[in-house]
Amino acid sequence: MNAQQPILLTLHAVRLLGFADTEPVAARFRQDPDDVEQCLIAAGANGWAHRTSFGGARGWSLTVAGRKENERLLEEELNIAGGHPALIGVHADFAPLNEQVVAACSKLQLQWLSAGHRPGDGIAEQTEQTFKPALTSLRDLEARLIAVLPRFSGYTKRLEKALANAATEPAWLTATDRDSFHRVWFELHEDLIATLGIRR
Repeated sequence: MNAQQPILLTLHAVRLLGFADTEPVAARFRQDPDDVEQCLIAAGANGWAHRTSFGGARGWSLTVAGRKENERLLEEELNIAGGHPALIGVHADFAPLNEQVVAACSKLQLQWLSAGHRPGDGIAEQTEQTFKPALTSLRDLEARLIAVLPRFSGYTKRLEKALANAATEPAWLTATDRDSFHRVWFELHEDLIATLGIRR
């Protein structure tokens, strides 16, 4: 199987996005929207995905069977690439960074919810102590991931953009309504453990 087979990338994009319509699913791995639409229709027919409406938006999500098929394709992709040892190593180095970033995001969210704290409070400290160092470390980890599976490219650029935007709009660190630092980091974590077949 070609590791870049459209159905693999399409199912995986839906998994990473959680709930999204055809255009965002296609954009996630820079696929042709028409090809992705056909993959999604086929996935629906196979019971791997379903399209629903939620909060006024329409989108695709994976079924339980779809997640299993996605995991099967990811395992096959990794076996063909012979990259399991390399990704295990990346995951080992990523884990402590992940703990630090998640803790920092949680701390900021709690601070911002507490009385007497403005949205900007704590951002400079956490950015210098956690977010910037984590991003620096991730550049090397992403290079190691891309050497095995090129589809991992792009995470550092998205995180850099989120940090740059957070300098003037702190919500870019933890918001769920945009490509925030926390959201991108969470997606990378999901991508990595899904590829390795690790359960949260």
